[in-house]
Amino acid sequence: MTLPNILFTINGNSHSVGSQTVNLTEDRGLAYGHGLFETLLFSQSALPLIDRHLLRLIPDSHLLGISLQSGDVQHYLNLFLEALSDQSITDGVIKIMVTAGSGGRGYKMPDTIIPSLIFSYNPLPEDTAKHRKQGVDVRLCEHFIGNGSTLAGIKHLNRLDQVIARSEWSHDKYADGIMLSVNGDVVEATSANIFVKTKEGKWITPTLDQSGVSGVMRGLLIDRIFPACDLSVSEASLTLDELLMSQQILLCNSVKGILRVNSVSSAMDKQLLALPSDHQSLMLCEKLMELYPHYQ
Repeated sequence: MTLPNILFTINGNSHSVGSQTVNLTEDRGLAYGHGLFETLLFSQSALPLIDRHLLRLIPDSHLLGISLQSGDVQHYLNLFLEALSDQSITDGVIKIMVTAGSGGRGYKMPDTIIPSLIFSYNPLPEDTAKHRKQGVDVRLCEHFIGNGSTLAGIKHLNRLDQVIARSEWSHDKYADGIMLSVNGDVVEATSANIFVKTKEGKWITPTLDQSGVSGVMRGLLIDRIFPACDLSVSEASLTLDELLMSQQILLCNSVKGILRVNSVSSAMDKQLLALPSDHQSLMLCEKLMELYPHYQ
């Protein structure tokens, strides 16, 4: 697929690669990571989970002191979608990034924050269909995810823990890495949330009251997909030992949907757990595709 001529817009204004786009000396998103983002599946010119993304983006922005209105986001998003439509772009990944705008030097927030809304496009990762169909292999990350209960659950711009963890391997053997808290509990993968069927047959997803991102797809599974399959799921702490004794592990995010985990390996590439296909896991994947065909 040929990349579009317009790769991103800022506050509705189109920009091409190489053009100056933000105030490089004052933008608080660039200087301090003061902002947040959403990553959306763009399929057949539709954004299947846009309502859920906005329901997270708006209140989370307010927690960071950024006054953001849903109508403004939708307006600029529509302009961006029109730019993609003009170039016959119908599928891929759209990223919405909100920064606290320009605020000068220093950590003190300006009296008035005028946010910058940045929209960017990229093609869908080439391995998406394969991963949905065949499942994935993952490994444990050595880098811990830091605790910070005030920011727990928010998809803010400070993703250094994930960057460091993902840099631990460079080959394609593992689709993702599982991250632990400093206390040794399982939190999430570097780019996905986790659901586990324990050795007792109960489905749980790690609590995110201390760290991690409360993903849009995670919320959809809890609210709609598990109930539609007549399965119970709860949020609970999850130790590494419990993970390695589990019957099933699922990863999920808003771009790839649900991914079955085939195996878990150590940071030294020693396989610790192999997981055959499970009826309930397959049922959950199929129910997502039935209710949201864009994830087929």
